[in-house]
Amino acid sequence: MAKSKRKLKSPTKPEHPLIEDVDPIASFFYTPRTVTVMTTGLAALAYFSDAFGLYQNEYSWESRVKHGIWAFIGTFLAYSALYAPHTFMIRPHPIVWRIVHGITLLYMLFLVLILFMEANQARHLFKYLYSELGIPLDERAYGTDCRVHTPENPESKFANIRDTVLDEFVLAHLLGWIAKAMIFRDWKILLFLSVGFELMELTFHHMLPNFNECWWDSWILDVLLCNNIGMIIGLLLIKRRSLYGNEWVGVSSQPTLFLKAKRMFLQFTPESVEKYEWNMLSSPRRFVQCLTLAGFCLACEVNAFFMKFVLWIPPRNMLNTY
Repeated sequence: MAKSKRKLKSPTKPEHPLIEDVDPIASFFYTPRTVTVMTTGLAALAYFSDAFGLYQNEYSWESRVKHGIWAFIGTFLAYSALYAPHTFMIRPHPIVWRIVHGITLLYMLFLVLILFMEANQARHLFKYLYSELGIPLDERAYGTDCRVHTPENPESKFANIRDTVLDEFVLAHLLGWIAKAMIFRDWKILLFLSVGFELMELTFHHMLPNFNECWWDSWILDVLLCNNIGMIIGLLLIKRRSLYGNEWVGVSSQPTLFLKAKRMFLQFTPESVEKYEWNMLSSPRRFVQCLTLAGFCLACEVNAFFMKFVLWIPPRNMLNTY
């Protein structure tokens, strides 16, 4: 009786169901490394925690808690990278989106944790992540002086506009709207979100000093310029990417060094691009559906500003980036 032979998997055949084959040059990054990652992770935990008492380092209780929190985050993200479920996003590598999935879970669990805390307790908790936190912020109110022309200012006759344009939130606005345009891919719903957020700022400007803006800041710099520029860039990037089509040739098959470098750059773009047709005004039901989606999106954005204000997190802190 002949023994059945087990078919060995090709080293270039990844485990992800949406990836049919991998270029030989990149096969190393698609080969499972579970044992290697686990061994490296355990060694790193043993070293940084001084689990065996070899280094005789004296750490305070606060320092140990801080290091433990970061180790907990790192361990959870490493587990997510190895064992989190596959997503339909595979560029530049599926592991990136498994880690993003892990970060999302951590964020949700952390929100549940601080939900049971008082504000001062939550602020103190953040000091274990960044020692500079836990200090009341001097929130900037942009609407205290709405003059366009400031002739008495020796540095600039348009000092208010200059200070607003050079603010860190301008770059965040621009990058945020580029990302939104690449996600929603529809001008009408993007414009609806743009105007809707400005209305949110008008609604809550008495509670959040950052929302207290001048009229020209809200409707000219934000809506007409910054937001629209971000939308245009994002939609042009999507259009530009769609010109390449969805048929891919591996890096090793490219004839020249320039084409190889270009193909490696395109690895950081979506594998396929589709045009979204929201048809927001096609029917009352569809309008309510889009309105609900926009409401959730605006609620998430406003919630981030409220959390930053209540928990005393300055704009340039990395937690805002996360």
